[in-house]
Amino acid sequence: MSACMPERFLLLQCALALCAALVGNPATGQDDEWPGSGPYLRVVDLDDSALRLDLAVRFFSPAEGTGPTIALAGAIHIAEAEFYAVLQRFLDSQDLVLFEGVKPRGVGGVEGADDAVRVRRTEPTIRFLAIALHRHHKTAGAWPATLDELAATAESAGRPQAQWIRSSMRDAWDRPLVYRPAGDGYALISLGADGTEGGEGFDADLAFADQSPLTDAETGADPGLQSQMARALGLAFQLEAMNHDGPNYRNSDLTIDQVQERVAARGGDASILFQILDGSSFMGRAARLLLGMIERNERMRTVTRLVLIETMRSTDIENLGRAPGLPPSMAELMHVIVIDRNKVVIEDLRNVLAQREVPASIAVVYGAGHMSDLERRLVGECGYRHVGGFWIAAMSVHPRSAGLSKVEIDAMRRMIERMQPK
Repeated sequence: MSACMPERFLLLQCALALCAALVGNPATGQDDEWPGSGPYLRVVDLDDSALRLDLAVRFFSPAEGTGPTIALAGAIHIAEAEFYAVLQRFLDSQDLVLFEGVKPRGVGGVEGADDAVRVRRTEPTIRFLAIALHRHHKTAGAWPATLDELAATAESAGRPQAQWIRSSMRDAWDRPLVYRPAGDGYALISLGADGTEGGEGFDADLAFADQSPLTDAETGADPGLQSQMARALGLAFQLEAMNHDGPNYRNSDLTIDQVQERVAARGGDASILFQILDGSSFMGRAARLLLGMIERNERMRTVTRLVLIETMRSTDIENLGRAPGLPPSMAELMHVIVIDRNKVVIEDLRNVLAQREVPASIAVVYGAGHMSDLERRLVGECGYRHVGGFWIAAMSVHPRSAGLSKVEIDAMRRMIERMQPK
């Protein structure tokens, strides 16, 4: 291949590191004794070089008695726009949609009673509200008069973030945050453990003014690595291509705080993933530079699409932590990213099924890597059985059109195979 070896190696490294975060893989949680309905991701060889990536939507009904039909819809965070159009039409037809989306810091409640935990929870809560305030200002051209107005604006637009704003208007001591708009800025403060201004230690006020300024990624000025990756590859980014604000959509996920705490409890480090995604790590910065090059070079764009599809064909996400060049803590991170978040979805499903009025149809839309484990839990814990499904084309690549020979394509596939976990 004409691309130099370091560029190809970095492409492969980025694909492996980002694959779990952006895409997922059908191998998760599956073993030889689990019959299942099959994978939720497949790669179709259209001819001797062209490939197409498909994602599955599978339907389940109660094995006994009555109940709603539940669809597990495998997703991918970057794909061709038509994939999201088809998926959107299907999801809009469902009575309830539980969707993936790690929630912001500060909206997960208090998981502890001492003041140290309450401080640790209140600071990201304040920051989350500051982000919401800045995005409101960007849209409306003015600061809201009150936090209630901030939440009401989000509610009137049908945004799911409205419930997060409502839950974040009180600090971890269950007291209202103090918000004072003033000219070009505002004050946003928690009065600390004692509930009065001033104080020292845990009684000290916690003010947004004492935190670091918001980043471009937080305010929305920076589209983020996922959006840049989609643009570089000539694809669409799920969060920009789909609308999850409808009344039948409900977020079903952990918060960033909960992910980090659970990974730390297992001896891992979730900051690795978040630093890649926000571009603050070396790998994240390298990926941004590389994506800029790819966006300007059609051959590199084709090569990267091919790498991405072939990596998803062959990578076992359960063993991603053992991939060459990736940190050992990746395995613990992947457990939380997949298994712990799946448990949240199943718990939400159980709560819905226990209601007096149950929706007739429910869809769960998550990365394809979650689906085998989710299916196992849906069947084993909720008493459901597989009854059918269909595939949606997500993206394709035609290497020959970019001048890649069969020899070059085969060489790339061998490189990807060598980089897989052993």
